[in-house]
Amino acid sequence: MELIFVSHGQAEHTMKEPVNYEMESPGLTRLGIRQAERLRTALPLTEQDAVIVSPTERTLQTAQIWCKGTDALRFVHPLIGPRQFPLQYDFQTFRCDRTLELNQLREQYSQFLPAPEVPEYIWLQGINTVPALLFNTWSTAFLSWCERLEKRRVYMVSHHGTISSYLQTITGTPWNQHSPVDDLDWIPLSV
Repeated sequence: MELIFVSHGQAEHTMKEPVNYEMESPGLTRLGIRQAERLRTALPLTEQDAVIVSPTERTLQTAQIWCKGTDALRFVHPLIGPRQFPLQYDFQTFRCDRTLELNQLREQYSQFLPAPEVPEYIWLQGINTVPALLFNTWSTAFLSWCERLEKRRVYMVSHHGTISSYLQTITGTPWNQHSPVDDLDWIPLSV
């Protein structure tokens, strides 16, 4: 299986950092929409692919635009939700990183199935500030679930901090978060 981590398109809250971190459910900017549209050409999807998305407005918008008209399997999963990187142990989540509730997901993004067998407390708590040991346990379970999908490629549309945390966990080496870019980026890993 090939895992490909895809960062969401440019979002509204990144326009005036850190003031806009208190913005509730920021969506994509015009540039972010164009970036998501370019994914269709850069990373075309087929029925052999799965797209798993963080439960935030900006990641879901990115994936919705990218997946339009494809037969890719689509899930939303809290275990790739926003995550601080490096972890600050302050247990505070910025408003921009609060995830959508299950009922909102079902109403607004019904083409993305909520991942099955995820305890409600994980949907509510998310992974933003959970301790590293707990994150490692949950991320291992999440990656096993991805393998059970039996897809050739599994794309994860997420956030820079989350991607960095997963890469560190998977590779077992400290990971330096790459700086935000003006364009979408993705990182493939074979597992």
